[in-house]
Amino acid sequence: MSLALLRSGENVSAFAIGKFGDTRLSRVGALLFKRLFEKLTICIKSLGADRATEVAFNRFLSNENVEPEIISEELSKKTNESCVGKTHVLCIQDTVQLTYPTQPLKKEHFGPTGDTNTKGLFVHPGIIVDASNRDVIGTSGIITWCRNEQSLNERKKVRTLEEKESIRWISTALSAKKAITNAELITVIGDRESDIFEIFERVPDERTYLIVRASHDRILESDEKISVLLENTEIAGTHKIELPAITGKRKARSATIAIKYTPITLRNQGGESVNIFCVSAMEISPIPSGESPISWVLLTTHLVNSLKKAVQILTWHTWRWIIEQIFRTMKNKGLKIEDSQIEDPKKLRVLSLLCVATAIKVMSLVESRDGKNSRSASDLYTKNELILLLIICKKLEGKTEKQKNLYAKNSMSWAAWIIARLGGWNGYRSESPPGPIIMLRGLQKFELQYEGWLLAQ
Repeated sequence: MSLALLRSGENVSAFAIGKFGDTRLSRVGALLFKRLFEKLTICIKSLGADRATEVAFNRFLSNENVEPEIISEELSKKTNESCVGKTHVLCIQDTVQLTYPTQPLKKEHFGPTGDTNTKGLFVHPGIIVDASNRDVIGTSGIITWCRNEQSLNERKKVRTLEEKESIRWISTALSAKKAITNAELITVIGDRESDIFEIFERVPDERTYLIVRASHDRILESDEKISVLLENTEIAGTHKIELPAITGKRKARSATIAIKYTPITLRNQGGESVNIFCVSAMEISPIPSGESPISWVLLTTHLVNSLKKAVQILTWHTWRWIIEQIFRTMKNKGLKIEDSQIEDPKKLRVLSLLCVATAIKVMSLVESRDGKNSRSASDLYTKNELILLLIICKKLEGKTEKQKNLYAKNSMSWAAWIIARLGGWNGYRSESPPGPIIMLRGLQKFELQYEGWLLAQ
């Protein structure tokens, strides 16, 4: 199986995604990840480039020893290595639904989704981000699954938390605690679906914190609802945030937020209680016609005893946009995983993990576009690729200062400027900054130029 791959002479050691009990199998998996990382497509035929490699990739994906859990663990190990020296990281978690409405026959063995009569699968990653500068580091773990009709029918029955899909929020948080040991502190961030009492019982410790957007107007130990308590809490101050656009729902805008904060004590039906803090964020600036004002209630185990700390909780919560952009990069305008013709659910579950890891590469460039972090471009690029980037940079730069790449040579921000220009961004800082789709196009164009440049050497 590996003869054609060995002939390629490619160094794949940096792309290992698991041992799988077989050295040759491990090499094929690493080569698949490397090709996906470079070519930015999930089409196995394109990744293979020749028939022998294409067959090897398909056999790898269907091999019974290749389990998504093994790959998830290996990816989290790489992330932990990158967390050495980090004081504080965030684990941002959420779920993406992958659907295939135009492939009912090919996706016959997949499970039902939230879309009527459409089958697919679900992916739930924990994305690790530097809490000081938004640097996207990697993943702490990824859960993938297909629903079955029986599990949907059993939803009306009384089930334990461990039998519900919502256990994924707790499992991902606990996995982050276990996997990301090199960072001094970790804060797990989840949206409204993660508003589960048990997450506050099982996850927090001396180095692990939570920020959860409230979904329930809970009755507190004081016998009043959270909403009533907040109504009687004074506004601590205001803060301005930038809201990204949501297709079909809102345009990007600046919003002035009134902030309140207060300690609260949650209790469950069994009378158990936990002491946490509540931060309220209510938009008070004029709202564009047809749009809704921001109204967030955030529950956190961080100590919040000042406006500055409340603003920090709010800011970290807004960084959830990062995982939404990763999901967008995976889908139709990016890697197009929902166009995959793969008929085996297990094969697509494996590919979806590698797709998340590849989308993180794109977001690393997006978050480096304005010089916020000090990462080196060598984190993503080889020595030869950096040489070509320098050549391309000189060709892309204009004569005026506004058209120059002003970032330090070989920094990640320097590389992001070049990739964005290749993707179609005009280079002017007065224009909208390049997003993940622009970066993806730029990376794809760079890969083509790199292949041609190597042939010319």
